[in-house]
Amino acid sequence: MVNKYGFKILLMKWNNYSLLYIAVVLLMIGCDKSDDDTFNRTVLVYMAADNDLADSALRNIEQMKSSFPINSDNNLLVFVNLPGEKPYLIKIEADTEIVVKQYEEFNSLEVQNMHRVLIDMIGICPADKYGLVLWSHASSWLPVGFQTRSFGEEKGMQMDIMELSDALPVKFDFILFDACLMGAVEVAYELKDNADYIIASSTETLYTGFPYDMIIPDLMAVSPDLRKVAKKYMDYYQQLIGIYRSATISVINTRELEKLAQITSSLLAGNSINWGLFNRSIVQRLDNYEEQYLFDFSDFMHKAFIGNQTELFDNQLRKVVLYKANTDEFMGKFLITTYCGLSSYIPLISRSDLNNYYQKLKWCKDSGYRNLF
Repeated sequence: MVNKYGFKILLMKWNNYSLLYIAVVLLMIGCDKSDDDTFNRTVLVYMAADNDLADSALRNIEQMKSSFPINSDNNLLVFVNLPGEKPYLIKIEADTEIVVKQYEEFNSLEVQNMHRVLIDMIGICPADKYGLVLWSHASSWLPVGFQTRSFGEEKGMQMDIMELSDALPVKFDFILFDACLMGAVEVAYELKDNADYIIASSTETLYTGFPYDMIIPDLMAVSPDLRKVAKKYMDYYQQLIGIYRSATISVINTRELEKLAQITSSLLAGNSINWGLFNRSIVQRLDNYEEQYLFDFSDFMHKAFIGNQTELFDNQLRKVVLYKANTDEFMGKFLITTYCGLSSYIPLISRSDLNNYYQKLKWCKDSGYRNLF
């Protein structure tokens, strides 16, 4: 049977032989490997697409199929939740997909559901290393219910970054965010114990997302060149025209973030700046919100601390951000004249709701940002 989205759905009669049938099917279509071995790599894609992005999800899946390496020894599993469909898992192979598991209806942004699905995926294709692609809407560190969403949006439900961290069952060697605004120091720091590297955009991500037909072979490598993945993303958007030529991207080494937080804390602890009078408008903006919440992290530090006070900060930031790139402007809304690879919040005195939430984040506690409030 082919559903309205064009996916082959496995039909089965729920009779006395159902459990035996499922077991046989999973053995047939699961990952082939001897009991004593695991694969080098399994890449998991988690698509929370029960929203207005469904068409983009389907297009990206087709790109994954068309570019999956023939005779690859590694595995690509995709969880898909689409409008009007029960959530399901598919295994991507060259020019094809196989439905591995179908779930009863649930919201994929509930912590326990994301955790369970990722555990299922790991169990189906165990590997020495795991990469994760998180695919949906997003709005950086901002709390659930803020205008749009934090990570994901399905039937009014979102997941904030603290919940997201709790939902991840293992430490991934990389997390790639195909979602808006997740290239923030607050996001990276909250997830630093969940992944060694993060690939993300500090601005919004256009509906076309990542060019999976260009990057899947790189992600499936035993040791992926994440700089190469990020560069292909930027090359794709640089060749577009008009407002579609809008993008930022960075590769973040999370193992260097703790030292960055310590240096930032030292800077902020010794400051005598009146943050209530600080002119936020002189700092490079990275969002389209009217009030503006996301700014270039380095530009903020340099505008706040003039002179050579930032030398240690600059050196450590180069260790954190392994690759960064940007287009000259974004959606015709603002120019990007400087970009360090990470966004950051500058407190807005009038938004006590955001400020109270922000102070719960690990970054605020460890970096000295609490001194800004």
